[in-house]
Amino acid sequence: MALFLVSCYEPSQFESTGPDDSHSQSSVGIVSPINTGKQICNPAISMDTAHFPGAMLWLGFSGNLVVKDPPAGYTVSGALQHDRLTISNFDNSVAWFLMKDEIPAVTCEFQDPDWSAHPDWIVTMGARAENGDCGNDAYIYSGWVIRPYDQARFRFSYEGLDYISTPHAWFSPAVQIPETGLALDSVTYDKNGLATPASVRSFFGTDQAVFTWSKEENGYTVHFIDYSESAPQDRKLRKPAGRENWKAESAMISPDGKFVTYNLYDRPDSYSVYIQELREGSQPVLVSEGAMDPRWWVHPSDPNRLFLVYMQLPSGTPYVNKSDLLDSELLESGSAGSTWMRELRLFEGLPQALSVEWVSEPKLLVNLPFRAGLSPDGHYLATGTNNGYMMELF
Repeated sequence: MALFLVSCYEPSQFESTGPDDSHSQSSVGIVSPINTGKQICNPAISMDTAHFPGAMLWLGFSGNLVVKDPPAGYTVSGALQHDRLTISNFDNSVAWFLMKDEIPAVTCEFQDPDWSAHPDWIVTMGARAENGDCGNDAYIYSGWVIRPYDQARFRFSYEGLDYISTPHAWFSPAVQIPETGLALDSVTYDKNGLATPASVRSFFGTDQAVFTWSKEENGYTVHFIDYSESAPQDRKLRKPAGRENWKAESAMISPDGKFVTYNLYDRPDSYSVYIQELREGSQPVLVSEGAMDPRWWVHPSDPNRLFLVYMQLPSGTPYVNKSDLLDSELLESGSAGSTWMRELRLFEGLPQALSVEWVSEPKLLVNLPFRAGLSPDGHYLATGTNNGYMMELF
């Protein structure tokens, strides 16, 4: 199977040639390795400042894992590809993990984990083998949201996702989600495998919920369901004119649940970033050519100030970046890529030209490529494809 973007498939684990355990310090911050010298993917900065401040979520590969002070049950040798979700602290210690065996319906692997727009919840896919043989059968993917601090979970998509689906989720920040949820056999699904409004309302105590995912159609197309609608259903977003067959993926829902920002590409070294309202018929707004992995960020001192954080790679650079970010020369030259932010305002229900207002010009955060977002307090960045790193900003 070919290697694509953030969906992690690699025939053999990439291993760094760098030192086993080191840090790199400069005038702008400290870079620290995560799973030192071993490949990771699907990195996401923690949005949960109460339970996992200054941490990152990631997915590993087969073989050995190199982490600090692994807790009981966290095996570091003989790991299977994508057999666990891990949240690591800045010092590479394990703050939390979940093995696939802990969710009976996930028998083969996790795929495409990310932090949801709600700080308490992560979103991921889980796979089973079509005929029960994970080593030889096709995988069938379902979509889950999981609350790490107590492992409450809800399957929002029953075997309706593709291996490239990169799902995301949003719930109203004011919602008091119950401590315990429905048993798996109590959730009902529609003909597309999406949880019914009654099941969503029963579990979350609200219909203020939105899910997004991509499907393999006309390249990749972003789909969404908004449970606040009177008749929630699977809907899709149109792509830019002339790019209808490009691949749209990794859609991240805005803090208000009304917009997404996502990657669009036609080959692994040609990316663009767009913003689009979650409304059928809406038009995408270009953020930047050559940019990728956009993330929303709200200013901690003023919640009315919204930013987009994204990575920029040199022209022709492939998505899979094997640079050693501990190399101080990369910070000086920016040759591996860079991380930027830009302030904006969003306006729903308006034409394309009026839906996004740029408040500032792009601002360079650091001359290194960090794809996994900026922590809510603004102090940490994270990345990982292939090497995993966090950076504490000064």
